[in-house]
Amino acid sequence: MRRLLLTSGGLHINKNLQDLFFRQIQKAPHEIRMIYVPSAAVHNDGARELLSLCMFNLMNLGIAPSNILVYHLGYLLSKDYARTYSSNVTNSPAQFRLLSIEEMQEYDVLLFGGGEASILLNEINRTGFNEVVNQAVENGLFYLGISAGSMIAAGNLANNLGYIKNPILFHCEKGTPCGNIPQEGEIYLTDSQAVWIDGSVSRIIE
Repeated sequence: MRRLLLTSGGLHINKNLQDLFFRQIQKAPHEIRMIYVPSAAVHNDGARELLSLCMFNLMNLGIAPSNILVYHLGYLLSKDYARTYSSNVTNSPAQFRLLSIEEMQEYDVLLFGGGEASILLNEINRTGFNEVVNQAVENGLFYLGISAGSMIAAGNLANNLGYIKNPILFHCEKGTPCGNIPQEGEIYLTDSQAVWIDGSVSRIIE
């Protein structure tokens, strides 16, 4: 059953979001295994600064860096590319190839970080990672989004992952009231709010 926590500012801002996260994962922080996709934040130094901040916040939650697979989609070949020089390579490290659904299921959390959402979504679709993500999430892998990582799951951009139809606006001073997702229209989230998707139920929480 799908479980997605689409945050604006991450978990570290709101203790309630942290509590929900750990209840869902049902593991001690140091036991949690995570795939962290930083591909939204590699296009300039201002964006790359988010990478260190994200890792810092994860470590403060007790998640061990050794349990985090940093999976930059920019290292992956395009899904339709016909290999030439590496056609006989069958054992590339995980960071340099498309993960299988079975490999994804060895982890507890899939984290898409903040940055530029259009870059992240282009990379997901270029590599075919979208298909793997959708199947892994349906199989129960917990999806954690931060800002751009949340936006790609919503209706902001064409060819998005399609978990909710509404566009989401992040880092807002005033958020949409907590409760069930409106049938249409934009959703505004403060940095302490999130969209929580649990199976077929989607709601705004804080």
